[in-house]
This record gives sequence, structure tokens and C-alpha cells, in this order.
Amino acid sequence: MPSITFYGATGEVTGSCYLVRGKNITVLVDCGLFQGERFARQRNYEPLPFGCGEIDQVLLTHAHLDHTGRLPKMCAEGFTGKIYATEPTLELISYLWEDALEVMEIEYQETGRAPLYSAEALKRVEKFFQGVGYGQKITFPSGDWAIFHDSGHILGAAFIELVIDGKRMIFSGDIGNEHPPIIRETQNLPADIDLLICESTYGNRLHETPKERTLLFEQTVQQTIKRGGTLLIPAFAVERTQEILYELNRMTKAGMIPAVPTFLDSPLAIKITGIFREHPEFFNRKFQELLKTDRDLFNFPGLRLTPTRHKSREINRIPSPKIIIAGSGMMNGGRIMYHLERYLPDPKNTLLIIGYQAAYTPGRKILEGHKWVGLLNRSVPVRARIMAIGGFSAHGDQKKLLSWIKQSQGIAQICLVHGEEENMMVFSEKITAVSQIPVRIPKYGETINL
Repeated sequence: MPSITFYGATGEVTGSCYLVRGKNITVLVDCGLFQGERFARQRNYEPLPFGCGEIDQVLLTHAHLDHTGRLPKMCAEGFTGKIYATEPTLELISYLWEDALEVMEIEYQETGRAPLYSAEALKRVEKFFQGVGYGQKITFPSGDWAIFHDSGHILGAAFIELVIDGKRMIFSGDIGNEHPPIIRETQNLPADIDLLICESTYGNRLHETPKERTLLFEQTVQQTIKRGGTLLIPAFAVERTQEILYELNRMTKAGMIPAVPTFLDSPLAIKITGIFREHPEFFNRKFQELLKTDRDLFNFPGLRLTPTRHKSREINRIPSPKIIIAGSGMMNGGRIMYHLERYLPDPKNTLLIIGYQAAYTPGRKILEGHKWVGLLNRSVPVRARIMAIGGFSAHGDQKKLLSWIKQSQGIAQICLVHGEEENMMVFSEKITAVSQIPVRIPKYGETINL
């Protein structure tokens, strides 16, 4: 009978990594970076807790670094099998890894700690890539098999159905929000699941409805422009940036806002938006219909791309009102740091938070109401207006996750991962109350036998 050992995302949101051992196969699902505070990031440099050469296959739920970021390190330590993921995931990964390497090289200059991997290592990893489609059954030499299903989280994201020694396991990866504006909805779970490994990022809260989300966004943009301020939007390069660009496209072309200078100040997001343009087949039906009348929904009057540092610095010379979209989404690195330093002290400006903020990051501290925040080795006063819209999250809330679980017939047990401990406890109690399904919250290194 198969066993599963949990090597990440246990009592925390980052570091997803699950080792599955069967009679004739060993599979790793995800191999992500630990992110957040400096102590968490130091864990990425520790030896991987398993023999990389013994892994037969790797299955990746999606491209985000907290699910894929340690994979180059794993390949350097002896993995020689195949890496299965959807085609968009494999395209996105290459850019995300390159960007992460640049960040690690900058940290090397500051701390003397060598990057986790080299540019040469990234090229070697790509030879192990094997693209798969949604619904495609992958049969391994052992006779065990897997199917990738659309999770509705980001472009190419999947939850994975894995059957080993006759036992059906589901790895949720990250489950998307209700009614995503660009990509398709989360697919339904299959029936007769022996174990569901389910994320719980927002297992203790509810997001705004899509209508409420849109209204809040429109009001925030319009009010900031009316005050003559700068709107700062720290955005993740994948999905969130493209959703914001689409919303601004809609508002500008409908005459709801003037064509104010709007800067996409993220080389990574610029590249990834190009990948979105190449994969309209992954968009939902409504978005595909919109493309018939507007061939580029990620562009609009006033939008300026700033791929270079020189172009980025020129943003400061442009008078307000203006909008700046920049990474990183958690405000713990990237160009957003310089914009925060400049614009946070002015009450005319607005900081719009639209994504998850990990513990101990500047973004979390700002959300918690801190009046001063450490940025670029100095303390900066927080006087700008702070607005948070949870409805833009690419993670489903408690209601979405519960409905996804409840529509399946025959889940034997659930393990909660990818959430902070308090969220997991609340969500565990809620699942038990509405479904009677046994729920476990595994610890790091814990093994469960099926």
C-alpha cells in the first residue's frame, strides 16, 4: 500500500513537497521554496530530506515558486526522471526560475550566500520536462497513473489525481477563486477518493463576491485619481497582474477613468503577460468572447512598460495621478520596494493589496496596521491609504473550498496543507461539521500509510 510523507506546506503556506512511495514507484508532488521571513528562506539551503536519485517521477501542480522553486536543486542532487506539468506551467517555470536566480545573485552580493542553483543548472532541468494536457492519463512503467485537472488557480494550474497500488489520491495544489475573470473554473473532483490533500490558505475566511470586488477596485482607482495621488499595486507576476491589466483596460475604454500614466514595472510580469497572449485556449468562454472585439485585453491607452531599471527610475519624474503595478506581490523584494519607500509616506497615495501576504513580510505588517515598516534597510512611515481586496486572490475562500469538497462522492479522509495553523484548525472543524469526513493536519516529516 502507498505511503505519503509531508515535506512542506505543513502549518505554513509555502514549501509544498509530498513524497509518495508505492510498491514499484516513488513520486514527488511539487518541490517548492519556503518563503517569507529570513529563517524560512534559510531552510531552502538545507539538504533535501530524501534521496533525489530514488525519485522516479515528479508531478507539478503549477508554476509558483512555493511549489517548484527547489526543483533545480533536486536535479543537481541526482534526480534523473521525468517532470510532468501542463505546457503553460513549464513555460512559466522557466521565467520564474530565472527571476528567482537573479534575486539570489543579488542576495549573494549582500550576504555571501551562494544561489541555490546556477543558470547552467536551469538549462539541464529542462531536458526532464514532459508536457501534459488537462484530462490526459499518464501511465507510468509501474502501471500506476495520474491525471491533471484544471484547478482554476493560475494559467496551467492543476490538481492531480494520482492512483498508486489501486489507491486514489488527490493533490489539490492551489484551488482557484470563484468566477476567475480570465481562466476557467475549477473542475469537479472525481469520486471515490482514498485521500484528498487539500490546501487551506483561506480556510478561515470569505472573500468579496466578484461584483463587490469589481466595485471596490473601481472606487479605489477613481478616488486615488481624483485626489491626484499615486496608486501602488504590488502584484504577483502570474495571473494577478493580468487581471489588473484587464480591469484597467475595461475601465479606461468605458470612460470610467482617464488614460492616466500606468506603469507595468516588472520585467517578469511583462514576459509572463506575453505567455498569456500565446495561450487563449486556456481562457474561459467569456474572456474568449471579449477577445473577438478587443484583441489585446491586457493593453490600454496610458499603459507603459518599464523593463529596464533606467525606465523604472523615470517613473518618479511623471507627476501624479498615476498607477504603478510592480512586484513582488508580498512586498519583500523587487521594484515595489523603491516605490513603497517613495510613496507610502504621502496620504494622497493608495496602496492596494490584492494577494496573500506571508507572515513577517512587509506586506503582512502593513495589512496588520503597522505605522512604520522596514524597507531597504530603513524605517518608512505608512501614511498612504491602505486598501485590501481579497476577492482578487487566486485562492478559493472557505466557501469555495467547501463546495469543491462537498460535490465529490466518497472521500475517505482529508489532509489539510498549505495554510497557517489557525486557518487549518478552523477549516478542519468546518469540514467535519458539514461533511463528517475525517480530517488530519500532518506535521512536517509525518508519513501516512493508505
